[in-house]
Amino acid sequence: MHQGGGGGSRARRTRDSCAAALANTLCSLLLGLLLVAGVVLFVLWLGLRPHRPRFNIASFSVAGGLDPDSSPAGASLAFNVTDRNPNRHIGIYYDAMHASVHFYDALVASGPAFAAGWYQPNKTTTSITGRLDVRGPDTTDASWPTFSAAVRAGRVPLRLQLTTAIRFRVTNAFHSGSQRMHVSCDLVVAADGDLLPDSVGAACDRYL
Repeated sequence: MHQGGGGGSRARRTRDSCAAALANTLCSLLLGLLLVAGVVLFVLWLGLRPHRPRFNIASFSVAGGLDPDSSPAGASLAFNVTDRNPNRHIGIYYDAMHASVHFYDALVASGPAFAAGWYQPNKTTTSITGRLDVRGPDTTDASWPTFSAAVRAGRVPLRLQLTTAIRFRVTNAFHSGSQRMHVSCDLVVAADGDLLPDSVGAACDRYL
């Protein structure tokens, strides 16, 4: 009886040992699969993670130039900003775009840059051009003395702002949600109204 009991105990220990070994093997395989899946997902995320478009000032000019003794209101200004989609596999949808130009906190001009939306394919560059009517500053505005002095010095700091909403297109079946985007381009023009060389190609800040 004693030997029989010992044989049953050894059999149970053998079964328990086999079960433990099988469980360890399955756990190892599962952990390995999870690790591989995690690496694959991380690589896919790096490849498909949307990058914000890049904007640079190409040109900017105020027709007729700037006069330190009279307001530029009534003139027109033109701008050209390059818009680069750096993504390899992701396109970008844009809504209509609004533009405004400021001298510090004073509004100089505003209006539509693109009245309708458009689609920008991956790895392409788009020229955003616009023409706006200049509203000020006026000689009676609080900002006029500073503006007049900047014109006399030949360096007038301006800020071009573009506002729109964008959506990223990863595949035909998947589009991201719409996100509001603000682009801010700091630039300096001379008294003749043209962009100074150190502002040509300057990068713009963008916020989502």
